[in-house]
Amino acid sequence: MRYLLAILPLLLLLSVVGCEPKDEIITTDPDAVLRFSGDTVLFDTVFVSRGSITKRLKVYNPNKKAVKISEIALAGSGASPYQLTVNGIQSPLVNNLELRGGDSIYVLVKVNINPTDANLPFLVADSILFRTNGQLQNVKLVAYGQNAYFHRKETTGTTTWKSDKPHVLLDTVLVQEGATLTIEKGTKIYGSTKSVLLVNGQLLSEGTPEERVVFGGYRREAEYLTAPGQWEGIRILTKSSNNSLKYTDIKNTLYGLRIGNPGKAGTLVEGCVVQYAFLDGIVAFTSDVKVVNTLIHNCGQYAFGGLGGGNYEVLYSTIVSYNNPLLREVPLFVVTDFIPGTDVKDQPTSLKLVNSIVYSDGFNTVDEVLLSPMPVGADISNNLLRTEVYKTQLSANDNKLNTAPKFKEPGKADFALDTLSPASGAARFLPAVRNDLKGKTRNVTTPDAGAYERLID
Repeated sequence: MRYLLAILPLLLLLSVVGCEPKDEIITTDPDAVLRFSGDTVLFDTVFVSRGSITKRLKVYNPNKKAVKISEIALAGSGASPYQLTVNGIQSPLVNNLELRGGDSIYVLVKVNINPTDANLPFLVADSILFRTNGQLQNVKLVAYGQNAYFHRKETTGTTTWKSDKPHVLLDTVLVQEGATLTIEKGTKIYGSTKSVLLVNGQLLSEGTPEERVVFGGYRREAEYLTAPGQWEGIRILTKSSNNSLKYTDIKNTLYGLRIGNPGKAGTLVEGCVVQYAFLDGIVAFTSDVKVVNTLIHNCGQYAFGGLGGGNYEVLYSTIVSYNNPLLREVPLFVVTDFIPGTDVKDQPTSLKLVNSIVYSDGFNTVDEVLLSPMPVGADISNNLLRTEVYKTQLSANDNKLNTAPKFKEPGKADFALDTLSPASGAARFLPAVRNDLKGKTRNVTTPDAGAYERLID
């Protein structure tokens, strides 16, 4: 008995050692290497001095036994523009990390690029080194950086935004009363969260079919290309007049273009694309707006709204919603003599809707047009419209109702007309509008409805 009592602790110890899980036993086999979620961590264009989002690299131990990662390090060490965070520790070097068999960890990576004089994109590269059992593995780090003009809480007089570098809106930018902001053709403007361009003077966006002006979200990663609500948008204020946006893209906004300048000279929107707005694409309040050769699609509320009266002219435009992830509960095209939720009502309203397409692929909204009331003397002709409420009232004047437009690839946001589109040759010739959204010359006898003149296949 004394003998058994003496060896009992030893037996218990041997039992514990014998039951140690295999995935916790550290192997020194040089073939026991790691696997990664990718061989490269790629950052799309990062504007210099602004940093980036955090990317995650998954590091996986495919072996049955545990391994000791003796070193996780940035090849550029402390001079690298990249930052690593491993197990909550931010450092360019982490030593002696144990990883159980079949287990994984995440390495978090950020990049911050220092300003340079380069106007064109430039490449910033590094690597993460992993040393395990004497074996060295690496994952590449690649970021494209670009210098930019940064605008933060800025009030501007008459000025020109040049196209040599992108412009990044970090907060509110106000064009003061009496001043003119001219945006050169080919200029790229990126809005960060809560940024907004306020115009109390005049906005002249001077894109061309070949060199468009582009307003978009600050985030350049692929998953953000169609994401709405990344910045607030463009707001035309009460003192503003004679605004012109030509061949300009506005996307990723809370609302695209919001106009409220009653009694002032109107806003021209020509050859533009307004897309991926969380709320409205273009919405105007008791204002004068002319929209020509413009595509508005996939917005969360109105694609085009003219509220509280005003003078609205929409020619050769494509106003649509296809494969829209936003739960829209209002029609695409709305013109009223009142502003909902306010005392503004019974305001004079005029409407010219000609040679345009207003359509969607959804089943929830079969009426994509709301005119409340129908403006007296309205010219609504040569359109393709989705409407049940007005299918009798708007059946004349060469309108085509509830007939699918047949776009080329609406799932890829390609709203050019297919060969058999009923919009082909359905428009009436307007001498003042000779070209389409891409600058292509329109047929002078049988032009196509919508923003795009069909190419001959």
